Amino acid sequence: MHVFLSFNRDSLDKPVVNQVAGTVFRVHKYFLERESEYFREGFEAAGPQEDGRSDQAAFRLDDATISEFERLLWVFYNPQYMYDEQPVDHWITILDLATRWKFPSVRDLAVRQLQKLDMKPVERIIIYNKYNLDKSLLLPAYIRLCKQPSRSVEDGRRLGMPTVLKINEAREYAQRSAAEQGCHSPTSADAEDQELVEILRDVFGLSYLKARS
Repeated sequence: MHVFLSFNRDSLDKPVVNQVAGTVFRVHKYFLERESEYFREGFEAAGPQEDGRSDQAAFRLDDATISEFERLLWVFYNPQYMYDEQPVDHWITILDLATRWKFPSVRDLAVRQLQKLDMKPVERIIIYNKYNLDKSLLLPAYIRLCKQPSRSVEDGRRLGMPTVLKINEAREYAQRSAAEQGCHSPTSADAEDQELVEILRDVFGLSYLKARS
């Protein structure tokens, strides 16, 4: 399925016309050019048959579905106070398109919103690694995994062997530290969070920037 863009010619101080007719979106070109290197280059390279000046010469996007593109447009055409009302999958879609289409400001927005939302630690680690986000943001997720008494085989498979081995290494360090402090039958859950942060930074080779919870 393809998405086609036809650009609204109204000035930005007039009501937005966002018409969906089949798979044609009529949007303001300004937002896409201002925010995205991908679109700036694409518009410059487009010929007269696909420059978006009319529905018949719509700019074509082959790598997004209608629903995905609607979520990206939502960022530009909805008030900011609605951001916190959207679920995890909404922001993951926006993060995906913002990464692929080089919208750095929108990508940063998606990360900030994901940081506010509750996610299972395995899910957060997989998503953040997929999009090469700052690994320091994963410290709370790593701590939760370190304190879990066990982990499923499926979770281990999804995390991948390098991450699993580092989590196990951190657990062993934490358990050893708890034993040295006199804890009987110590586990990694007996370690203080701040101590686990230091252990995880060393194991994962993370910078010492302040991590968000």
